[in-house]
Amino acid sequence: MKSLICLFLTLTSLSLSAQNIIGRWQLMKQSNCMDEKLDNPNQSEDMDELMSDFNSMNKRTPDVIEFKDKMKGEQSTTILGKRKEVNEKNFLYRYDGATLHLLDKKSRTIIASYTVEELSSAKLIVSDVNRPCEVRVFERIR
Repeated sequence: MKSLICLFLTLTSLSLSAQNIIGRWQLMKQSNCMDEKLDNPNQSEDMDELMSDFNSMNKRTPDVIEFKDKMKGEQSTTILGKRKEVNEKNFLYRYDGATLHLLDKKSRTIIASYTVEELSSAKLIVSDVNRPCEVRVFERIR
């Protein structure tokens, strides 16, 4: 009886962790590998101001990504993935509790992977598996 209860609780916790990513997320902050190289403590204030101005010139429209049921997703612009197959508005994904995989629509093979560094009811932080310095911070909007 105890083993049956433990099995039920384990399966329930796995299904709940996979469900947490479902929803609409807005990209709040994005860093790339160049940010680390340009972040110099000896950098002048003028350079800091110039970098701040440059970063503020980014797109004004919010970047939104939505993870739906049945491993389907939709993104307003290219937020995740760089390959042509991922750049489409609609995509397929698989989330295993630690890693978010973007899938090819036809073969359902993995074409991009992201490590989920933090997932809460309000915040999602992912980093590219191949380039851990590329980090994206999302906030839940619905």
